[in-house]
Amino acid sequence: MNALGELLQNVPSWVSVQDRQKESAIVLAAPPGVGSAASSGFWLRLEESQHGGIAVSEVQDKRQLPAFCLERHINPDSTFCVFFRSEHPMQAPEGFKAWWSHLGVYLNNQKYASKRGIWPLGSGLSHGEAAHVQVAMEELADPLGWKDDLWQAMFRGKGWLAQRLPRISKRRDRVLNARSPCPRGCTWKHKLLRKGSCHTSVCDQGCGRLHKPILRADCPNRAVIENLVLLENERQRIEARIIDDLRSEGKKCCGTMKRCPLREQ
Repeated sequence: MNALGELLQNVPSWVSVQDRQKESAIVLAAPPGVGSAASSGFWLRLEESQHGGIAVSEVQDKRQLPAFCLERHINPDSTFCVFFRSEHPMQAPEGFKAWWSHLGVYLNNQKYASKRGIWPLGSGLSHGEAAHVQVAMEELADPLGWKDDLWQAMFRGKGWLAQRLPRISKRRDRVLNARSPCPRGCTWKHKLLRKGSCHTSVCDQGCGRLHKPILRADCPNRAVIENLVLLENERQRIEARIIDDLRSEGKKCCGTMKRCPLREQ
């Protein structure tokens, strides 16, 4: 049995198969939470992908979503980027059940995006190979509780990682000038409040002193900070190349999202 057949054997209760061919299928998907905006559900076409998994897109004449939207994770060929490597082979049966579960979340995220013009924070993934870089950054940031720093920068354009980053070497393997202030913006507080961590954003109530910035060389998490800076440079470089390629292909912003790098200035 091929991947499509195994996937269809594991459909959840919110999916009904409308048509079945050897290498493709049409399903009607109405996951819990989608609500009245798409009360009849999404008509979706499933087919085997070039990567050996399953590609999914909306049926063209029943489309509710843009045909292409970078920020809504709809590829130029109108297939969905449901999750990281969602078009790659899956392990049965857990992989197929997980695929449907991710699709349900994805469709709910589309509803969220239609209503608010933004993708839910924490569900976003960088584009193309930049996704690998984001995953590496999240692994670094997670033990320190800094994942929100990453998501705010990548998907809202806010915070220290979204601002001008420290200079790096020409070989892109080292952050220069360790005697400059830590880009995360931490400052020295009174001696009693000094800790061997980066949790120094608060001070005594009523304190009006201007506290000195902590130099990157003195940061207790210097290695993490510098690796995040190097990786963010790489992530931005990859995404910029993707945007340039899309522009050269004539791809345009669909206008449904508040922030889009393809929007004309």
